[in-house]
Amino acid sequence: MLMLRPLWLLALLPLALLLWALWRRSRSDASIWNRLVDPHLLPHLLVGETGSPRRWPLILLGVGWLLLVLALAGPVWERLPQPVFATTSQRVILLDLSPSLNAADLKPSRLARARFEILDLLRVSTEGQVALLAFSPEPFVVSPLTGDAKTIADQVPQLTTDLIPVPGPRRTDLALRFAGDLLERAGARNGELILVTDDAGNLAGALEMARALQSAGHRLSVLAVGTAKGAPVPAAGGGFVQDATGAIQIARLDPEPLRELARAGGGRYLEAEIGDGDTRILTAGGALGERIDQTELVADQWREEGPWLLLILLPLAALAFRRGWLVPVVALILVLPPTPGQAVGWSDLWQRPDQQAARDFAAGDTQAAAERFQDPAWQAAARYRSGDFQGALDALSGLQGAETDYNRGNALARLGRLDEAVKAYEQALQQDPNQADARHNLDLVRKTLEQKRPPESQPDPSQQDDPQKQGEGTDQSQKDQEPGEQDSQDGADDQADGQGQGQSSSSETQAKADQNDQASEPDTGTADQQPAPSDHDGSSPDASDFGRDALKPEQTPDAPLDASGTAAASQNDQPSDDQPDRPGVAQSSLTPQEREQQEAMEAQLRRVPDDPAGLLRQRFLLQHLRREGRLP
Repeated sequence: MLMLRPLWLLALLPLALLLWALWRRSRSDASIWNRLVDPHLLPHLLVGETGSPRRWPLILLGVGWLLLVLALAGPVWERLPQPVFATTSQRVILLDLSPSLNAADLKPSRLARARFEILDLLRVSTEGQVALLAFSPEPFVVSPLTGDAKTIADQVPQLTTDLIPVPGPRRTDLALRFAGDLLERAGARNGELILVTDDAGNLAGALEMARALQSAGHRLSVLAVGTAKGAPVPAAGGGFVQDATGAIQIARLDPEPLRELARAGGGRYLEAEIGDGDTRILTAGGALGERIDQTELVADQWREEGPWLLLILLPLAALAFRRGWLVPVVALILVLPPTPGQAVGWSDLWQRPDQQAARDFAAGDTQAAAERFQDPAWQAAARYRSGDFQGALDALSGLQGAETDYNRGNALARLGRLDEAVKAYEQALQQDPNQADARHNLDLVRKTLEQKRPPESQPDPSQQDDPQKQGEGTDQSQKDQEPGEQDSQDGADDQADGQGQGQSSSSETQAKADQNDQASEPDTGTADQQPAPSDHDGSSPDASDFGRDALKPEQTPDAPLDASGTAAASQNDQPSDDQPDRPGVAQSSLTPQEREQQEAMEAQLRRVPDDPAGLLRQRFLLQHLRREGRLP
């Protein structure tokens, strides 16, 4: 015996607890009297009936519970053969690609509206086979009869009037004959043809083919696109198509020939409208000649026996109702208080806060991720990315390890506390000497500190008077000093004070600039970041030049996030020298000559014509050449 819905068997767990409680209660009642009275005297001393009748309601409840759960679980033990039926309808859609379809009396154009209508037809063609033909002077196969309408829908947007390889007037009769041959080769006995056009073309020939199709068991419906007011037909070289007198040709919809054509084919005539109401009318029910045939396939279907168990419950329910047991149950259900609402989102049921935060981190919402992260390493990474360097430093306070010291050094450097950053990088290298990122940032910080140290000798006052003679690596405090400001007696003290103030200002300005730079750039791990404005010359590195300073948490979120790409994204956030595919690293590693070659290659790629309809154009041309006998 099998169960169709085995999870319902979990509802037997409360029943097992109920039986266990009854057994414990009966044992406890018996044990009390057994301890006080001899067993052979106990039947004569007990007054009244035993507790067995009082247990009958609970026993009936247990039996009813068991039967109900088994019925809901769906017990089956017999297979029944079930024949398989399939809809074997064949539908051919004929799209007119004559130049008049470019008229814009229907916005954006008649052809665009026709494509929308065909997409609606394909959307409702969930069963059977469907084919798509395009025609103007000749018919062309876009897709033969297939059960996969999606493959046809992918080609519809590329259908334009310039795909037709030969000019000439539209031949609706040839298109109908070609569609009839296609249905005949497929063995269709009652196919459906839907003509999407704005003109009947050669009406006499089209009517003759429509009657022939109806006599063969097929059906022709017409979906007209256009308006009676009409619109000019755009010309290929610009302007509009003109008639023999030089007047602009107006393409107007004449519904009578198309309506007559639909009557001859035994189908319907509809005009295109916004929405899918017209296409649903065309594809409604059996009016399209659909046939449901029994195939040779046989499917097995289980016969469910659960409803028979419900018949056993009916006497129990009647007994419970007569004894008044159902009334308290119904009353209890009615007076139960409503369940209080809780502010729990759907994602809270399936993802822990760290997993939700990692999702926000991968999406770029680092501030929300910092609030949700409970893991301190990831919280530090999120705060660092959001520009809260002090918060990142606080989150790292309770962590140890080489990666933690490296991340702590990055945060200290961003805050302008370069001396402490040097110590943090050195501690990271002591624990992991092979950490190239820490060594790289350590060198940058040391260079910055060397440039900010005061010179050993007093600079020449004449050099201070002439700003043009100052070196590129001098401290900003020397640039701020005006000529003649220093006195020969207290020049050293004033210079020391100026240097101290300049260094403090440099740290503050540097920290602010780095924060702005960090906030404006979502990826701080690129090696080609432009240095933020600082107090020293731009040729020297500062904290914003740390090419590999993104925080790297030692552990990643749980594996379920890998399926959504969150964990992978966070791993990409860990910069290293082994990532040549990072945009910034690639740009910085290119020489001027290589960059010029890359730009030239991109320019050549932009010159490649983007022609998604090229395959259809070549296919139509090959069909035309084969039809003329110029190709085998």
